[in-house]
Amino acid sequence: MMKSLRIWIAGLTSAVLLASTLFVTNATAQANQGSGPQDSVLQDSVHQDNSNQGDDNEDALVIYGAAYLSEMKPLLDDFQRRNPEITVRYQAMSSNVLDAHIRDQKPDQPDITISSVMDLQLRLVNDGYALPYQINVPGYGSQSGIVPHWSQWRNELFGFSYEPAVIVFNESFLEGKEVPLSRVELLSFIRLHSDELMGKIGLFDIRDVGIGYLLWSFERAQTSNYGQFLELFNLHQARTFDSSASMLQALTDGDIAIAYNIMGSYANSWESKHKDVVIVAANDYTPVVIRTAFINKTTPRLEQAQAFIDYLFSYSGQKLMAKETNMPPVRTDIKSAKSAAVLREQFANQLKPLPLDVSLLIFSDQSKKSLVVTEWESALKSYD
Repeated sequence: MMKSLRIWIAGLTSAVLLASTLFVTNATAQANQGSGPQDSVLQDSVHQDNSNQGDDNEDALVIYGAAYLSEMKPLLDDFQRRNPEITVRYQAMSSNVLDAHIRDQKPDQPDITISSVMDLQLRLVNDGYALPYQINVPGYGSQSGIVPHWSQWRNELFGFSYEPAVIVFNESFLEGKEVPLSRVELLSFIRLHSDELMGKIGLFDIRDVGIGYLLWSFERAQTSNYGQFLELFNLHQARTFDSSASMLQALTDGDIAIAYNIMGSYANSWESKHKDVVIVAANDYTPVVIRTAFINKTTPRLEQAQAFIDYLFSYSGQKLMAKETNMPPVRTDIKSAKSAAVLREQFANQLKPLPLDVSLLIFSDQSKKSLVVTEWESALKSYD
């Protein structure tokens, strides 16, 4: 396979994929089968343990994330080790559920909210659900450029990782075939193997999956061949999924041959345990999502929340992110092969990052969303 963003896929960790809720107390990490939806985690096994629930966690720093535990666990463990006086409770949930939980001000509001669904995050911040904070780490400042300006918004929304979206193939299906390395080649690949791909293309259900909607609507605005993809997905009776986990499992099982627009970090975590997949970052156009965090305005644990934000942008936190997770860190002084600085330098013409600015509000505007979803439903309704 040609030299491309496949470089970023190298050096995977063997992090264990755990359950959807993590409680970190002192130096012990225990996984619980939480109440979050199934699509919130790449879940290979569940360790049921209720010993940390209840009154002992009333003073815990609560972090809700539309982020897989497999990626967050190394950071949570390291933060806990460095701050043994702070108890952390992490719960994963889908982005749409998380957004509604905060907007409805339901009980048990998080102190920190994390998600890769940039439009929902920015709208929450814009609507006043976040507290401003000036990051306090050595070397940080507008003049140093260590934490790039494009990863922050109004000192309220903080982008800590830079994540390409990829196309994942079933390896067995590719046997004897030329791997498409661009979206243009993918269109030709689907046409060439049309009969074999009938009902074998996987897509997110953009009505329910926040990152699916964001990537689909962004691609709709950026690419001239968007209509061709929609037509071919319709023609080949593409299947819709409500999670990365279910789509990747279908890929591994051979139920589908192509999984379209999967977050690279999740695809890499899956590949580390399931060797029967091939990951491609399209060399003509690869969207990039910035995973963000903000401090909730309702937090009663402001200092602890600020400490966690600082940790996410500290050299040690970002270095660990590059070494032990599949989330590319944003600090410019982290120069690993899968850091944002190296990716942006080597693949500048290939990467199409979503901007962390007010333009994102267009995507979450209800009239705009209704238009995109209606168009999508009209094209796919014959088999959805």
